[in-house]
Amino acid sequence: MSTTDTSTLFAEVWAEYGISICTHFLRFYARWKLFGFKNFDIGDAFAGLAMIFYTLETVGIYLLTSYGNNIGLNEETAMAVPDNKIADLTLGSKLAFMNWKWYISLIWCLKGVLLTIYVKLGTGVARQELVVKFMCLFTLSTWIACILTHTLICIPAHKSWQIKPYAGDNCTVRKPNYIVIAVLNSLTDMGIIMVPMPLLFKVKVPLKQKIALILLFSLGFFVIVATILRAYYSLKSLDTLMIALGWASRETFVATIVACAPGIKPLFSSQRWKWGTSDHSGNKSSSKYYHYGLSGKGTGSAADPNIHVSRSVDVYTEHGKASPYDFEMGKWRGNRPASSTESDERVMIGEDQSENKGDADNRSGALFSAEHVVKPKAQV
Repeated sequence: MSTTDTSTLFAEVWAEYGISICTHFLRFYARWKLFGFKNFDIGDAFAGLAMIFYTLETVGIYLLTSYGNNIGLNEETAMAVPDNKIADLTLGSKLAFMNWKWYISLIWCLKGVLLTIYVKLGTGVARQELVVKFMCLFTLSTWIACILTHTLICIPAHKSWQIKPYAGDNCTVRKPNYIVIAVLNSLTDMGIIMVPMPLLFKVKVPLKQKIALILLFSLGFFVIVATILRAYYSLKSLDTLMIALGWASRETFVATIVACAPGIKPLFSSQRWKWGTSDHSGNKSSSKYYHYGLSGKGTGSAADPNIHVSRSVDVYTEHGKASPYDFEMGKWRGNRPASSTESDERVMIGEDQSENKGDADNRSGALFSAEHVVKPKAQV
């Protein structure tokens, strides 16, 4: 790899890294502004870990390229390495070994951010909850499989950074890694893309908003293509490793944008939320309070027979204001009985979505596409 080629590669890598980190910070700012630090949840933990792994991966690629490594050596060239170069090549090879783990963990943490949102969006819909739970377990299983493949492909582990004698292709080039990770990464991405699609096609929201959401999640197809191209150029030839690194950087960059976009979107909502008080006893403020669900008979404190009680969400409706159709997760749903008058997730929807259009599809649209906000407990 020439100096010019390396400079061009890292100009792109550092630029994409900088934009991605700023995107993460903007997401955290949005979460803090809308929900407060105390309401951060596991999705925010995944995002924080993604920032750490992204930093380690980017710095690691830069350093392993600077120090050199054992990738590209063979039995003859390994023995010809000068003794004064072995220390640098060993360090670079150790970084290459760790960089695989940082890369895998980064990509799967970003999947975790989206899956945490899906947990909230599927709340109260039995079939959707089951699909999301399966996807969460499958994603965790694929992460473990990728880590184990990388770790066990070269035993004992120290051969992964051994220079003399040559330890073999499985300890240096690690071709099985590219195949296993590309396949499992693509399968989980495809699953994550498909999980929200039934709700997106079913809900009744403005077409522009629906198209925007579909396009956002469809960016996952670009991530899949980038994953495949990274594996292809890595396996094709040592001369195309630079191209492979470029596609790896684009993959993580776009995946970061997709994972962070739902959390950032509420910052650009045209509607300002003004909270009133509600004591569940009929003393309401100008904001109308309902218990809301997709099925079941209206009981408890529900004020409208068209609104069903659910243990999942509460809906606040401000008269005369249109819904921004944003969405974002609040807090994890508690394990409460169906008759509970409390919930961990709050949704703000427009008046027309709850009263003028009372069918189940419209209510499911409000659940899926409205902005999720957390009301302070003192007001509940």
